[in-house]
Amino acid sequence: MNKKIITRLIMSVVLLVGIGGCASGPKVTEFAETANSADEVQLLATDLHNAVEHQVDALSPTAFQQADESFKAALTAQKKGKDSKTVLHLVAEGRAQLTRANQFADLSRTNLEAVVAARQAALNAGSPKTFPKDFANADDHLRSVTSEIEDNNLSDVAESRGKLQAEYLAVELKAIQETNLGPARATIATAEKEGAKDYAKQSLAIALKTVSDSDAYIVANRHQTDAVKARSEEATNAANHLLKITRASKAGKNVSSEETALRMESEQNKTQSEHKEVNAQKGAAKNLAVVAEGLKADQAFNDSFEAARSEFTANEAEVYRKGNQLVIRLRSLEFPVNQSVLRADNFPLLAKVVNVVKGFENSSVVVEGHTDSDGGVAANQKLSKERAHAIAEYLISNKAIQRASISDIGHGFDQPLASNKTAKGKAQNRRVDVIITPEVVTQ
Repeated sequence: MNKKIITRLIMSVVLLVGIGGCASGPKVTEFAETANSADEVQLLATDLHNAVEHQVDALSPTAFQQADESFKAALTAQKKGKDSKTVLHLVAEGRAQLTRANQFADLSRTNLEAVVAARQAALNAGSPKTFPKDFANADDHLRSVTSEIEDNNLSDVAESRGKLQAEYLAVELKAIQETNLGPARATIATAEKEGAKDYAKQSLAIALKTVSDSDAYIVANRHQTDAVKARSEEATNAANHLLKITRASKAGKNVSSEETALRMESEQNKTQSEHKEVNAQKGAAKNLAVVAEGLKADQAFNDSFEAARSEFTANEAEVYRKGNQLVIRLRSLEFPVNQSVLRADNFPLLAKVVNVVKGFENSSVVVEGHTDSDGGVAANQKLSKERAHAIAEYLISNKAIQRASISDIGHGFDQPLASNKTAKGKAQNRRVDVIITPEVVTQ
């Protein structure tokens, strides 16, 4: 039997024996007559709040509710001017029930470790606020299980553990998606209402694709906080650009999106007084030049980005933007076990990488190698570096880029995309990323 399971069973028995002695109700320890009832009420309020922070209200719902009810009764008695002895007795009852709730919560944590972690992750993601109904449904399910634990019944715990974890993981993911992509989706919806399908078809397609790709990335990498944030910013930028171009194109109709956007910038300056008109026009001309260059660079990058994406099938590579960079994550690239030699069947895929890199003139490239966790740290570090170097040399020898503009890095297994406990996860972690940074990109 698994050592962790044995430990969990032993801890459960110990906790049940300890709590079982109080099956008829917790023992109430009265306060000394010299105790300050107001201070004790406030201290109980603080401890109840801390218990909620540690999920005790969900892990021992009945006992916690009893503790909370005793606290509210003590607070009411205090407000009504009841004598100190009455108030302190109610606080003592609340303390006894809270102690019991903490004991049962420890038992629930022992038996529902993964569920507790998943619920905390959902809380951290803001699930109760963004999807209150879904989170409440998961909590209702959890409380039905932990209430059984409070009745010293552990028979249904094992069957419910996986379902509960899945429920919290699902609502956590929804919250992360909404938080990071909700604003971009709302902006796209506004642009569509204002005629984006007629006036900014290309920008609309780019924005929708960016959001879709970002969503897929979040599904696979929800806890890669920095990368998710970068994807969120990328989606927001694409959506804002779409709305800007939609409005500009709608106003101009017969000219290009870029020209319309520039004209709108110019018209904004007409609100200035005639006294400053000459200076305003000079400033506007300068701003227009900057905006024009930015729009041109942004459009050029988007064109190159779409061209790069079209080079690969979904099984060959994932192509996405990361801020001002383009990342090609080579999915189907395979090396012989523990070797960095390029196989012949990899050359068609690498030829596509060469074409993409050539399409980004005056750019720098970093090739990153990653491994799974099999083997030692030093060996994996060396292997990932050698594999990245092999790809870099291939790009140089095929005149995709000058040697001075490319570098290679080995990360070993320091940056996994998935768990290294499964074969599928290990396969995801064994990868090479080609990161292209154009010389100038304006967001």
